[in-house]
Amino acid sequence: MNRFFVVAVTFLLLATSQQTSAQSENLRTWNEVISEYSDTGTLGGVSIPLDSNITNNSNTMLGDEWPSLIEVYTATWCINCVTTQNIIDSLSIPEEESVMKIHYHRFFAETQDPFGSEKTDDRWIDRYGPASRVTSIYEYENIAPSKVFDGERLHTGTTKFSESLEIDYQTSLDKGPSIDISTLSATLSWTNSSGSNEFSWNISTPSLSDKYTIEPMIFIIEDEAYFPEGGNGEKYYHHILRDIIPLSSTDGNISVDFNMAYDGEDLTAVLVFDWNYDNPEDGLLSAIPFPSAVIFVSLFIAIFYPRNKN
Repeated sequence: MNRFFVVAVTFLLLATSQQTSAQSENLRTWNEVISEYSDTGTLGGVSIPLDSNITNNSNTMLGDEWPSLIEVYTATWCINCVTTQNIIDSLSIPEEESVMKIHYHRFFAETQDPFGSEKTDDRWIDRYGPASRVTSIYEYENIAPSKVFDGERLHTGTTKFSESLEIDYQTSLDKGPSIDISTLSATLSWTNSSGSNEFSWNISTPSLSDKYTIEPMIFIIEDEAYFPEGGNGEKYYHHILRDIIPLSSTDGNISVDFNMAYDGEDLTAVLVFDWNYDNPEDGLLSAIPFPSAVIFVSLFIAIFYPRNKN
Protein backbone atom coordinates (compact mmCIF):
# COMPACT_ATOMS: atom_id res chain seq x y z
CA MET A 1 0.00 0.00 0.00
CA ASN A 2 2.82 2.39 0.88
CA ARG A 3 4.49 1.72 -2.43
CA PHE A 4 1.21 2.30 -4.31
CA PHE A 5 0.76 5.63 -2.47
CA VAL A 6 4.27 6.77 -3.42
CA VAL A 7 3.74 5.83 -7.06
CA ALA A 8 0.37 7.64 -7.22
CA VAL A 9 1.76 10.82 -5.65
CA THR A 10 4.79 10.71 -7.93
CA PHE A 11 2.65 10.46 -11.05
CA LEU A 12 0.54 13.39 -9.82
CA LEU A 13 3.64 15.51 -9.28
CA LEU A 14 4.98 14.54 -12.69
CA ALA A 15 1.74 15.54 -14.42
CA THR A 16 1.64 18.84 -12.53
CA SER A 17 5.26 19.54 -13.41
CA GLN A 18 4.67 18.86 -17.11
CA GLN A 19 1.62 21.16 -17.09
CA THR A 20 3.63 23.93 -15.41
CA SER A 21 6.40 23.48 -17.95
CA ALA A 22 3.91 23.74 -20.82
CA GLN A 23 2.41 26.90 -19.34
CA SER A 24 5.91 28.37 -19.03
CA GLU A 25 6.60 27.57 -22.69
CA ASN A 26 3.39 29.36 -23.68
CA LEU A 27 4.70 32.56 -22.08
CA ARG A 28 7.29 32.85 -24.86
CA THR A 29 6.51 35.45 -27.50
CA TRP A 30 8.52 33.76 -30.26
CA ASN A 31 9.26 30.45 -31.97
CA GLU A 32 12.74 29.02 -31.45
CA VAL A 33 14.98 28.87 -34.51
CA ILE A 34 16.46 25.43 -33.83
CA SER A 35 17.48 23.01 -36.53
CA GLU A 36 16.74 19.32 -36.29
CA TYR A 37 20.17 18.61 -34.88
CA SER A 38 21.51 21.78 -33.28
CA ASP A 39 20.84 25.03 -31.46
CA THR A 40 21.82 28.03 -33.53
CA GLY A 41 22.03 31.81 -33.70
CA THR A 42 23.63 34.72 -35.56
CA LEU A 43 26.08 37.23 -34.10
CA GLY A 44 28.34 40.03 -35.24
CA GLY A 45 27.49 43.28 -36.90
CA VAL A 46 30.98 44.71 -37.45
CA SER A 47 30.30 47.19 -40.26
CA ILE A 48 32.25 49.46 -42.58
CA PRO A 49 30.83 51.83 -45.23
CA LEU A 50 32.01 51.09 -48.78
CA ASP A 51 32.56 54.74 -49.61
CA SER A 52 33.60 55.39 -53.19
CA ASN A 53 35.58 58.46 -52.01
CA ILE A 54 38.06 56.34 -50.03
CA THR A 55 40.16 53.30 -50.92
CA ASN A 56 40.23 51.43 -47.59
CA ASN A 57 38.44 51.13 -44.27
CA SER A 58 38.59 48.94 -41.15
CA ASN A 59 36.63 48.36 -37.95
CA THR A 60 37.18 46.24 -34.84
CA MET A 61 34.51 45.55 -32.22
CA LEU A 62 34.37 43.58 -29.00
CA GLY A 63 31.47 41.24 -28.40
CA ASP A 64 29.85 43.57 -25.88
CA GLU A 65 29.80 46.28 -28.55
CA TRP A 66 28.06 44.20 -31.19
CA PRO A 67 24.51 45.28 -32.06
CA SER A 68 21.48 43.09 -31.67
CA LEU A 69 20.64 41.70 -35.11
CA ILE A 70 17.06 41.87 -36.39
CA GLU A 71 16.67 40.05 -39.71
CA VAL A 72 13.46 40.94 -41.52
CA TYR A 73 11.74 39.21 -44.45
CA THR A 74 9.72 41.73 -46.41
CA ALA A 75 8.47 42.85 -49.83
CA THR A 76 7.56 46.14 -51.45
CA TRP A 77 3.92 45.01 -51.84
CA CYS A 78 3.56 43.86 -48.22
CA ILE A 79 1.30 46.26 -46.27
CA ASN A 80 1.62 44.31 -43.01
CA CYS A 81 5.40 44.63 -43.34
CA VAL A 82 5.06 48.41 -42.94
CA THR A 83 3.01 47.96 -39.76
CA THR A 84 5.43 45.51 -38.15
CA GLN A 85 8.47 47.53 -39.22
CA ASN A 86 7.05 50.64 -37.55
CA ILE A 87 6.79 48.58 -34.35
CA ILE A 88 10.44 47.49 -34.71
CA ASP A 89 11.48 51.12 -35.19
CA SER A 90 9.68 52.12 -31.96
CA LEU A 91 11.30 49.52 -29.69
CA SER A 92 13.09 50.70 -26.56
CA ILE A 93 16.88 50.31 -26.85
CA PRO A 94 19.19 50.92 -23.86
CA GLU A 95 21.56 53.84 -24.37
CA GLU A 96 24.69 51.66 -24.32
CA GLU A 97 23.29 49.16 -26.85
CA SER A 98 22.38 49.25 -30.53
CA VAL A 99 20.37 47.38 -33.14
CA MET A 100 21.23 46.43 -36.72
CA LYS A 101 18.31 45.75 -39.10
CA ILE A 102 18.81 43.53 -42.13
CA HIS A 103 15.96 43.39 -44.65
CA TYR A 104 15.62 40.38 -46.96
CA HIS A 105 13.36 41.17 -49.91
CA ARG A 106 11.38 38.39 -51.57
CA PHE A 107 12.95 37.10 -54.79
CA PHE A 108 11.50 33.75 -55.88
CA ALA A 109 8.39 34.12 -58.08
CA GLU A 110 8.57 37.87 -57.46
CA THR A 111 7.40 40.39 -60.06
CA GLN A 112 6.87 43.52 -57.95
CA ASP A 113 9.98 43.78 -55.77
CA PRO A 114 13.34 44.70 -57.40
CA PHE A 115 15.52 44.37 -54.28
CA GLY A 116 15.79 40.64 -53.64
CA SER A 117 18.35 38.15 -54.94
CA GLU A 118 18.56 34.38 -55.25
CA LYS A 119 21.42 34.24 -52.76
CA THR A 120 19.60 36.21 -50.05
CA ASP A 121 16.35 34.27 -50.52
CA ASP A 122 18.30 31.00 -50.37
CA ARG A 123 19.82 31.93 -47.03
CA TRP A 124 16.47 32.80 -45.48
CA ILE A 125 14.84 29.59 -46.70
CA ASP A 126 17.78 27.36 -45.75
CA ARG A 127 18.15 28.85 -42.29
CA TYR A 128 14.65 29.92 -41.25
CA GLY A 129 12.47 27.95 -43.66
CA PRO A 130 12.05 24.87 -41.41
CA ALA A 131 10.87 26.96 -38.45
CA SER A 132 8.62 29.04 -40.73
CA ARG A 133 6.92 25.92 -42.08
CA VAL A 134 6.12 24.78 -38.55
CA THR A 135 4.60 28.13 -37.55
CA SER A 136 2.65 28.79 -40.77
CA ILE A 137 -0.74 27.21 -41.38
CA TYR A 138 0.22 27.16 -45.07
CA GLU A 139 3.69 25.72 -44.38
CA TYR A 140 5.44 28.56 -46.18
CA GLU A 141 9.25 28.82 -45.97
CA ASN A 142 9.37 32.58 -46.49
CA ILE A 143 6.58 34.65 -45.01
CA ALA A 144 6.37 38.42 -45.37
CA PRO A 145 6.48 39.83 -42.77
CA SER A 146 8.81 37.75 -40.59
CA LYS A 147 11.34 38.85 -37.96
CA VAL A 148 14.30 36.98 -36.44
CA PHE A 149 16.14 38.33 -33.38
CA ASP A 150 19.82 37.37 -32.97
CA GLY A 151 19.24 34.48 -35.36
CA GLU A 152 17.38 32.63 -32.58
CA ARG A 153 13.81 33.89 -32.13
CA LEU A 154 11.36 33.89 -35.04
CA HIS A 155 8.13 35.89 -35.40
CA THR A 156 6.03 35.13 -38.48
CA GLY A 157 3.17 37.19 -39.86
CA THR A 158 1.25 39.43 -37.48
CA THR A 159 0.14 36.81 -34.97
CA LYS A 160 0.77 38.00 -31.42
CA PHE A 161 1.62 35.79 -28.45
CA SER A 162 1.07 38.41 -25.74
CA GLU A 163 -1.17 41.47 -25.50
CA SER A 164 0.51 43.12 -28.49
CA LEU A 165 3.24 42.74 -31.10
CA GLU A 166 5.08 45.56 -29.33
CA ILE A 167 5.45 43.38 -26.24
CA ASP A 168 6.35 40.34 -28.36
CA TYR A 169 9.17 42.12 -30.21
CA GLN A 170 10.44 43.94 -27.13
CA THR A 171 10.62 40.65 -25.21
CA SER A 172 12.64 39.06 -28.01
CA LEU A 173 14.98 42.04 -28.24
CA ASP A 174 15.55 42.21 -24.48
CA LYS A 175 16.44 38.51 -24.25
CA GLY A 176 19.61 38.93 -26.31
CA PRO A 177 21.95 36.13 -27.46
CA SER A 178 21.75 32.86 -25.55
CA ILE A 179 25.54 32.41 -25.48
CA ASP A 180 28.15 34.53 -23.71
CA ILE A 181 29.71 37.01 -26.16
CA SER A 182 31.69 39.14 -23.69
CA THR A 183 35.07 37.62 -24.65
CA LEU A 184 34.46 37.60 -28.40
CA SER A 185 35.80 40.12 -30.90
CA ALA A 186 35.92 40.63 -34.66
CA THR A 187 37.68 42.80 -37.24
CA LEU A 188 36.64 43.61 -40.80
CA SER A 189 38.81 45.49 -43.30
CA TRP A 190 38.20 46.56 -46.88
CA THR A 191 40.46 47.81 -49.67
CA ASN A 192 39.44 49.03 -53.11
CA SER A 193 42.21 49.06 -55.68
CA SER A 194 41.41 49.86 -59.31
CA GLY A 195 37.84 48.71 -58.85
CA SER A 196 38.80 45.43 -57.15
CA ASN A 197 37.30 44.87 -53.70
CA GLU A 198 39.33 42.92 -51.15
CA PHE A 199 38.11 42.06 -47.65
CA SER A 200 40.09 40.69 -44.73
CA TRP A 201 38.57 39.55 -41.45
CA ASN A 202 39.25 37.92 -38.11
CA ILE A 203 36.73 36.48 -35.64
CA SER A 204 38.03 35.57 -32.18
CA THR A 205 35.79 33.21 -30.17
CA PRO A 206 37.93 31.90 -27.27
CA SER A 207 35.00 31.17 -24.97
CA LEU A 208 33.26 28.86 -27.44
CA SER A 209 34.15 25.20 -27.01
CA ASP A 210 34.88 22.73 -29.77
CA LYS A 211 31.18 21.86 -29.76
CA TYR A 212 30.41 25.11 -31.57
CA THR A 213 30.86 25.60 -35.30
CA ILE A 214 31.29 29.10 -36.73
CA GLU A 215 30.07 29.99 -40.23
CA PRO A 216 31.12 33.58 -41.10
CA MET A 217 29.87 35.73 -43.95
CA ILE A 218 29.82 39.32 -45.13
CA PHE A 219 26.47 40.99 -45.78
CA ILE A 220 26.33 43.79 -48.35
CA ILE A 221 23.56 46.17 -47.26
CA GLU A 222 22.11 49.16 -49.10
CA ASP A 223 21.16 51.82 -46.59
CA GLU A 224 18.29 53.32 -48.61
CA ALA A 225 16.68 52.91 -52.05
CA TYR A 226 13.91 54.79 -53.83
CA PHE A 227 11.09 52.73 -55.36
CA PRO A 228 7.73 54.58 -55.53
CA GLU A 229 6.05 51.70 -57.44
CA GLY A 230 5.84 49.53 -54.32
CA GLY A 231 2.32 48.33 -53.56
CA ASN A 232 2.58 49.03 -49.80
CA GLY A 233 2.69 52.81 -50.30
CA GLU A 234 6.31 53.26 -49.21
CA LYS A 235 8.68 55.15 -51.49
CA TYR A 236 11.97 54.64 -49.63
CA TYR A 237 13.19 51.26 -48.44
CA HIS A 238 15.97 50.77 -45.93
CA HIS A 239 18.55 48.22 -44.69
CA ILE A 240 18.27 46.19 -47.93
CA LEU A 241 20.37 43.04 -48.03
CA ARG A 242 21.83 43.13 -51.54
CA ASP A 243 24.33 40.28 -51.39
CA ILE A 244 25.95 37.66 -49.15
CA ILE A 245 29.63 36.68 -49.32
CA PRO A 246 30.25 33.32 -47.59
CA LEU A 247 33.61 32.98 -45.86
CA SER A 248 35.42 29.66 -45.46
CA SER A 249 37.13 30.32 -42.11
CA THR A 250 37.15 32.65 -39.10
CA ASP A 251 40.09 34.64 -40.53
CA GLY A 252 41.47 35.32 -43.97
CA ASN A 253 41.09 37.58 -47.00
CA ILE A 254 39.17 37.45 -50.24
CA SER A 255 38.86 39.43 -53.49
CA VAL A 256 35.25 39.43 -54.60
CA ASP A 257 32.60 41.18 -56.68
CA PHE A 258 29.15 41.79 -55.21
CA ASN A 259 25.77 43.19 -56.21
CA MET A 260 25.86 46.96 -56.36
CA ALA A 261 23.30 49.36 -54.90
CA TYR A 262 19.88 49.64 -56.55
CA ASP A 263 20.49 53.37 -56.66
CA GLY A 264 23.16 55.62 -55.18
CA GLU A 265 26.37 54.37 -53.57
CA ASP A 266 25.28 53.88 -49.97
CA LEU A 267 26.55 50.33 -49.40
CA THR A 268 27.81 48.90 -46.10
CA ALA A 269 29.72 45.66 -45.53
CA VAL A 270 28.79 43.81 -42.32
CA LEU A 271 30.69 40.86 -40.84
CA VAL A 272 28.40 38.34 -39.13
CA PHE A 273 28.56 34.65 -38.31
CA ASP A 274 26.16 31.84 -37.62
CA TRP A 275 26.98 29.68 -34.60
CA ASN A 276 25.78 26.13 -34.24
CA TYR A 277 25.88 23.89 -31.19
CA ASP A 278 25.48 20.19 -31.87
CA ASN A 279 23.73 18.62 -28.89
CA PRO A 280 25.12 15.26 -27.75
CA GLU A 281 22.70 12.42 -27.15
CA ASP A 282 22.37 12.38 -23.37
CA GLY A 283 19.82 9.59 -23.12
CA LEU A 284 16.33 9.53 -21.69
CA LEU A 285 16.82 11.96 -18.80
CA SER A 286 18.07 14.69 -21.15
CA ALA A 287 14.60 14.75 -22.74
CA ILE A 288 12.86 15.22 -19.37
CA PRO A 289 12.88 18.81 -18.03
CA PHE A 290 13.95 19.48 -14.45
CA PRO A 291 12.28 18.95 -11.97
CA SER A 292 10.54 16.18 -13.92
CA ALA A 293 13.80 14.27 -14.18
CA VAL A 294 14.10 14.25 -10.38
CA ILE A 295 10.53 13.03 -10.04
CA PHE A 296 11.19 10.33 -12.62
CA VAL A 297 14.19 9.07 -10.65
CA SER A 298 12.13 9.12 -7.44
CA LEU A 299 9.44 7.07 -9.16
CA PHE A 300 12.01 4.55 -10.32
CA ILE A 301 13.41 4.18 -6.80
CA ALA A 302 9.92 3.89 -5.25
CA ILE A 303 9.03 1.01 -7.54
CA PHE A 304 12.17 -1.03 -7.34
CA TYR A 305 13.71 -0.27 -3.96
CA PRO A 306 12.76 -3.11 -1.51
CA ARG A 307 10.73 -2.18 1.59
CA ASN A 308 12.05 -2.80 5.08
CA LYS A 309 9.98 -5.68 6.48
CA ASN A 310 10.33 -4.32 9.99
